[in-house]
Amino acid sequence: MTTPLPPNTPPWPTHHPRYTGVTNPLQPQRRGWLHTAADIALAIGLLVIDVIAPLIAFVFGLDAAGYMMFDPAADNSSVSLTRPFAYVAVVGGIVLVSAFLLFMARAIISSGVQVLAGLVLVLVAITGIHDADRKAHPQPAPTSPSIDPGALCRSGGDNSECGGS
Repeated sequence: MTTPLPPNTPPWPTHHPRYTGVTNPLQPQRRGWLHTAADIALAIGLLVIDVIAPLIAFVFGLDAAGYMMFDPAADNSSVSLTRPFAYVAVVGGIVLVSAFLLFMARAIISSGVQVLAGLVLVLVAITGIHDADRKAHPQPAPTSPSIDPGALCRSGGDNSECGGS
């Protein structure tokens, strides 16, 4: 059996359960740290996802760029890899956002691993985009020497040693 309520008390709580009076304000709630073993397990699981997700994004990017994967007769030499690496960069940005959210949830180890994985993904993507752009737009070969051939003297002596004379 339960004890009866004192007379003239409402059946619902009238104040916060932790509130004890006017002179004692509410204590701030503190979120505890994630247990170290759980944090490491979470970091390993997210790292596996961080490896698989960019690969899937890269394959989707290849498909979006027009790369024919299963056609041996297809000419894929003109396909630029800029779009697939842009997809990988987006995945890297998502990983960095998840690192921030993990930091806010006080999963420090997982957050650190996510920051490193996100930075690696973004750097690989930037390097790949730069390389793909450089291959798509090569520098033209010079057609004429940019300097006077007579200025190419071998030892600094008289004009008979210069290449243009």
